[in-house]
Formats: sequence, C-alpha cells, structure tokens
Amino acid sequence: MQYHSMKENWDILFIKPCRNPGENHFELSSEYIQRSILNNKIVQINLDNCSIQRMEMLSENADLREVEEVGLLPLVNFLNAGLVALTAIGINEMPDCRVERAKQAYELFCRKFWIGQQDDPLATHRYYDKNSTQKKIKFCELNDGARTVYGSSYISMLLIQKIKLKYKKLSPEKQFEFYIYGMINFINIISAFELEIAKYAFWKLSDKEINELPENIKRRRKDIKENFTKLKSTLDKCKEFAFDAAMDLHWLSSANFAEDLNLEIEIYGKKYKLDNWVGTNDHKLYRISIDIHSVYFEESKSKRMAVTREKYLDNFPYWKNVDLISENILKTRMHQTINTVENLTNNIDIAVNYLENEISKLL
Repeated sequence: MQYHSMKENWDILFIKPCRNPGENHFELSSEYIQRSILNNKIVQINLDNCSIQRMEMLSENADLREVEEVGLLPLVNFLNAGLVALTAIGINEMPDCRVERAKQAYELFCRKFWIGQQDDPLATHRYYDKNSTQKKIKFCELNDGARTVYGSSYISMLLIQKIKLKYKKLSPEKQFEFYIYGMINFINIISAFELEIAKYAFWKLSDKEINELPENIKRRRKDIKENFTKLKSTLDKCKEFAFDAAMDLHWLSSANFAEDLNLEIEIYGKKYKLDNWVGTNDHKLYRISIDIHSVYFEESKSKRMAVTREKYLDNFPYWKNVDLISENILKTRMHQTINTVENLTNNIDIAVNYLENEISKLL
C-alpha cells in the first residue's frame, strides 16, 4: 500500500467553529482536553468525510506508523489524552454503497487506537441500503429532514453557480445583489457565512490584480473558490460540487447549533456539556474557518459571524460596496418578523428544482 509522500497539508486538523470576539484562533491540545473535563465539559471531535476516508486507507494490521502515514496520528494522540467523544458524522455525506466500508474502517480504527473506548448507548446510526449501487448522493432523493437541514446551503451554492453563468456581463456588485435577494425570495434565509462566500465568488479581478494580492488574501480567495464557488462544466458536476460545499458548511454550523442546544453526554454516570470541534484533513476548509467563523453573542454561538478584512481590500471599491449592500439589507431584516418555518421544505424543493433546471439550460 502506498501513501501520499508529501506531508505538508496532509495531517488531520481540528476546527473550533466559534470563539470569543477578538480572540485569536487556537489549536486543540491535550491540555485543553484535560482542562475541559475539569470544567465539566468534554471535547467532541466530529470527523468529516475526508478523515473517515483516511481510515479506509489503513490495513487490518495497521500500526501507529501506518496511522501517521495517512495523517491521523494527531487524532490518536488526542483520543488518548483524556476523556474525549468522537463521531463519524462524515458518513452522512457518503452514498449508501460506501457506508458499510466506512463504518467498518471507523470501528476498526477505534478498536485498535483508542484505549478504553466504548459506544454511547444513545448514539444514533444512519440508515443505508447495503444493496445500493448509486455512487453519488442526489439531493432530491434525501428524506424531508435531510433536505431541510442541507437545503439552505445547497440552494446558496447553486444560486452562486447560476448567477456566475447567467449574469457574467453584469457588475460584480449587481451579481451580489442578485444573490442576496435571490436567497430572500427563495427561502427568506441568509447565512452570514454563505454571504461572505458570495462576496468572494463575485469579486472580479484581472490576472495582474490576482498576482499582486498579498499571499494571505490570494490564498483565502483560492481556498473559497476551490471549496465553494468554482464553476463546473456539467449539471451533474455542479450539483455534486454544490452538495459537497453544503456539507462543509453544515459541519461548521451544526457544531455551533449543538452547543446552543446545551447537549450533554453521560459517561460513567456523570453528565458533561459537549465542546464541539470538527476534525478534517481538508486544509482549505481549516484555513477558511480561521478567517470566517462564529463568535459568541448573547450566550449563543450561532448569532454573529466574524470575518477577516485586511486594509489592502480598501483598494477595491467592490468590498465597500458589497459590505454596504449586505449591511443595509440585514439591518432592515433585524427589525422584521422573519418567518422561515412554514412550508420550508416545500420552498426548498421548489427553489432547488428551479435552480437545477436553470443551470442545465446555461451549460
């Protein structure tokens, strides 16, 4: 068995999707895990699809050297640093035909490399069809609950694709306006994270301007494009890319929602609050989460978003314009009663059907 020979951008990384206003990004550490336990909290690491795929690369007789080769040694070290919870949430991103192998790889990894691990008796398990041969998840075939959960982000990513294809001759600011009013019209939901992604999606630069960007801005722009906004050549590729992007957004937002719900886990008869992290081998997503992330506000981890704005961006009127557009619209919405619950699943289905049909005509 051969592994990736380049260690850079290979090891699993850990994202804390929310932090205090003005607080610098911080790394997960053994000391943090142990300190959390003293505060009656337990670190829960939610593994995304990328990291579970690395577990599938391990052989039956894998040792720590092999674990290091696939980039999962930091995870093993944290699992054995103290009381920790682990979920294979990334399995939800997989088509049915891949779930069995992924579950087996995850269970094998836990048995071999996580000392004293045991299953939570209240854990939920995803239903899947062992006989399925479908290799890609189709949004329209998800159940009502899943379509509702992922629908907003999926629509957002499809809408960006549609606008970039259909309105490429319009100004970047006008394209951004189409996006924000489109989301309001479709489902009356605007995600701050997705709003920031849209701003980068429609930011038009010449090759010369791109080359002159400071390295951190150039990299952020490229990371966002690769993960969320890159145009695809066929409808199937576009839908697949949009769904993958929606899942990435879900991993970050769901960790915050879970903590807002004050979810607990009982271990050895004692209850602990969950301190949610995302484990990923997608270094692009990790870098993006450093620059765009939730901040605590009114005891919630889901109400405010912090974004990075370098002074250099003042050179581009575009950024002042789109920030002003979104700020004015969001201020107006703050004083309105926004109803998104009624018929939400039906509205999502209508929007998805419309956008997929529009994109098919444009490609």
